[in-house]
Formats: sequence, structure tokens, C-alpha cells
Amino acid sequence: METLDKLYKYCSEHNPDCEVSDYNNHVVRVKNIFKHPEKMLKFQSLLGKWESCHCAKPGIQSMKLPYWTGTEIATNVLNLEQKFDEFRTEIEFYYFYYNNTGLDANLHDLRTNNCNLPHTDPGDKRDQINLIGLVNLNKRPVKTGFWEFKGKLTEDTEKFADEYNEYCNTINYDNYHEKINNGILDNVFNVEYGFNEAIFYNSISFHQPIIDKYYTRESPRIMMRLSYILDEGVKEW
Repeated sequence: METLDKLYKYCSEHNPDCEVSDYNNHVVRVKNIFKHPEKMLKFQSLLGKWESCHCAKPGIQSMKLPYWTGTEIATNVLNLEQKFDEFRTEIEFYYFYYNNTGLDANLHDLRTNNCNLPHTDPGDKRDQINLIGLVNLNKRPVKTGFWEFKGKLTEDTEKFADEYNEYCNTINYDNYHEKINNGILDNVFNVEYGFNEAIFYNSISFHQPIIDKYYTRESPRIMMRLSYILDEGVKEW
């Protein structure tokens, strides 16, 4: 029986000439991350896909890949060797499009569907860094927005998460523009990155995928998502 292991290892080979830089104090940007980006784009098309469910993620998502599929980037691009729990690594592909939704998503929650509001992706422990990576596999630039709630870029406690949830519950399409960029919830910067470029950030950062009308169900926004749980005590990456 044939498997995808060898093909993935070839497609996911990192580019030794990739450029890693700090976009700012919160986001790391990597240019030309894969040596064979066209092959990685082809690889994702071979995977089975599901309607997103049981989460706020809208659209379509692939099956999760085995833990080892993230090791190449972790060790050779991010220099995370001996700093992360390899067996808890998660790799998958997301396919967002304009006016998409999840099977059981709350249609009134502006954090899902078109992602008009930011969200966070906390792990089991908020004081343990969960590093998220997004690789753009579209032949056009994409943007990810980063926000502050009450002057903070990260949702670092459960109490603060509850405060944010309460505030989000007061926002709808009618009062949206009154409830954002008002000193309480502010879009502080957007990162634009092109094909075969990636960004990495702490999962408790308030962030949003910016989904424009260009993306449809037949031609969605294709992103590779990587998640690394750093070892306890690791405070920098």
C-alpha cells in the first residue's frame, strides 16, 4: 500500500536560502520557506477535506497530518530543536472563502464565518507558548490582522478571555463599526505576505484571517497551519 510519507518529505523540504526576520516584536516572518512550494501546493490537493465543525474555524479543513510533518520547519527554519514537544505538533490545511461558515458555527458570532473580529487559539496552559505558523499557498498576497483588546495584544488569562467574550457578545453587524477601533478593541497592524511566505506568532495573540471577496468555495484561501507547543520554561522563540 502506498503512503504519502516520502512525497511529503520531498514537498516540505525547507529552502536553505529562506529569509527569517522579525516583522515586529510579536510576529516572525519567513520568506521562501519551502524549496518546492509548487509541490506543496499540489500535495495539499491530495488530502481528504472536511467541512469545519465543532470549532469557530469556518470553511473547510484537511485531516491533520502526523506529528513528524512539522519537524523540518521547526528545526531547520525556527531553530526549535530541544525546545518543543514534537509529539504535540499539529499540521493541517485551511480553506477559507467569503461568506463561509462552519457546520455548527454560531452565525451571530463575528469571530467566525467571515472573521470580522479577532480570536485567539489558547492551548492547555496560557503561560506555555503555543507557536502558530501560517504558510501562504495562494498565488496572491494574503493578510492576517492583529488586534488589541483593552490595550493588550494577548489574551493571557482566563479572566481576560471572559471579558473579551462578553464584549464580543455585544457586537453585531449593525454596531460593528462603533465597537471596533474605539480604544477598547483596535486593529493595530496587518501583516501582508505572499506565496511561499509564512508568519509565526503566539496563539494567544488576538488575530484574524482577512478574507476578501476574491475567495470562493471553488477557489478558497489556501493556508498551511503549523502548531508547536514549546517546552515549559521557554519564554522566547
